[in-house]
Amino acid sequence: MTTLVDLRVVNKNHDRYEQAIRSRPAVQRAITYFQDNIGKITSTEDFMKDDKLYRFVLDAFDLGSQAKSRGLIRKVLEEGVSDQFSTANRMSDTKFREMAKVLGFAENKGENLKNPAVVQAIVDRYVAVTLEVESEDSNPAVRLGLYFQRRSANIGNWYQVMADNALRKVVYTALGLPEQTALLDVDKQKALLEKRMDIADLKKPDKVAKLLDRFAAMYDMQNGDAGAAATPSIGPISRSGRASVISIDPSITMTLMKFPRF
Repeated sequence: MTTLVDLRVVNKNHDRYEQAIRSRPAVQRAITYFQDNIGKITSTEDFMKDDKLYRFVLDAFDLGSQAKSRGLIRKVLEEGVSDQFSTANRMSDTKFREMAKVLGFAENKGENLKNPAVVQAIVDRYVAVTLEVESEDSNPAVRLGLYFQRRSANIGNWYQVMADNALRKVVYTALGLPEQTALLDVDKQKALLEKRMDIADLKKPDKVAKLLDRFAAMYDMQNGDAGAAATPSIGPISRSGRASVISIDPSITMTLMKFPRF
């Protein structure tokens, strides 16, 4: 099948697929452990010591590829988000800020995590990310598409796209920009993107749907049979042991920390 068909099949059966994931014994154990223990955590130190909670949360916030970057994660959580110059606020990838804000160790010693609605939201996100990860096994482009679909409404500037390998892959493929474009100066890349698309369109579901249709067509054109194509080598290893298509480019992220948030 084509990537476009694969994407539509997953979207049509999304709820059923997620329920199947929730029913697995291993996933149930992970969720139960998280629900039973996350409310007891009141500091970054406690959180970092519990590897099960640490990896569950990082996976839920699409940061599983950064699990070994414990120094960075610790700094992000200890500094929090109240200070505009904190690490999380200076990073162009907003997932770090989202995680620090939700966990709230710097601001309120993790009081957020005693709220059942917050805990459930993290669990739901963990399941959604798990579905995306597993879609990569049959078609890497489907994972890219699902990820972009979920993240697009949170994109506020082109620097966020450039700092995230998956977002960049979808946008650059859909707009017909060669991979070498990513080697250009970030301001030159931004100018190219602005000529081709209005960033505000990423908050419009109909525009996002059209962009993903174009991405699917262009991806298959470039890679042949998407279902049989090898996973693009653009990231670290995923839970399945394959090169992950969802990752953060450390060099770009650190470069973009020099820019103010927009």
